Amino acid sequence: MAAQTAASSRVNLELESLRLMIGDLADVAADWPELSGVERASWSLDWDQIMGSLEALLDPAYRAGLMTPDQQERYGDLLCRLRDGTPTLEWLGLQQPSIPLEP
Repeated sequence: MAAQTAASSRVNLELESLRLMIGDLADVAADWPELSGVERASWSLDWDQIMGSLEALLDPAYRAGLMTPDQQERYGDLLCRLRDGTPTLEWLGLQQPSIPLEP
């Protein structure tokens, strides 16, 4: 039971991190031309970490049915937002998800 709770908490944390990063994407894109190389690299590394979590934790948990109904709903919404943000990701040269963006 404790392992299940820990796994669910980790999923919640990663869902929230992904939500926040996607939420910042438009502002980051607007500021991108003025950001220094160091700031761009830092944001890109943060983004890469989130994409790693998406591919290694979130998507496998979703596909295996290990998410709660609330987590599944949030995950589906985030996939739609990622799909909508693909042109921005391309423009910024950020890593794009390698998973299907359809829940």
